[in-house]
Amino acid sequence: MLGIVIATHGTLSDGIKDAAEVIMGNTENIVTVNLNAGDDVEKLGKKINSSILEVNQGDGVLVLVDLVSASPYNQSVLVTNKLEQELKDKVYIIGGVNLPMLLEIINHQILGTQIEIVAKSAAEQAKDCISLWHAPVDVDMDDNDEDDDF
Repeated sequence: MLGIVIATHGTLSDGIKDAAEVIMGNTENIVTVNLNAGDDVEKLGKKINSSILEVNQGDGVLVLVDLVSASPYNQSVLVTNKLEQELKDKVYIIGGVNLPMLLEIINHQILGTQIEIVAKSAAEQAKDCISLWHAPVDVDMDDNDEDDDF
């Protein structure tokens, strides 16, 4: 089974996992790692490492982080680079974790999709689910019915 590690600043990882469980029901093989204010960054790396080892069942591990180039991301990269080659080849780190991405990954986890496909699909899903909507300022409907004098 695909392993999932969510490593973020604060308790975002706990919250996004909780939100996924509200939608999907109980999840399996997902571990969260939190970096709180004042935490030692090297200890964060050790937590990420042990989490990767905990969820690794041979099908690969996705490490989802909130910000690219921030401490959870950097520590994930450092830790992954020190793994044995066989496991390193099956660990993917994805920055910009969001709920649609996590739901996509959980669906693939249930289906048993290969990690290479899951990683690519998750990144695409996250991008595709970004949308912008804005309510225009109220316009007097009577003004719109008048003919222009042009």
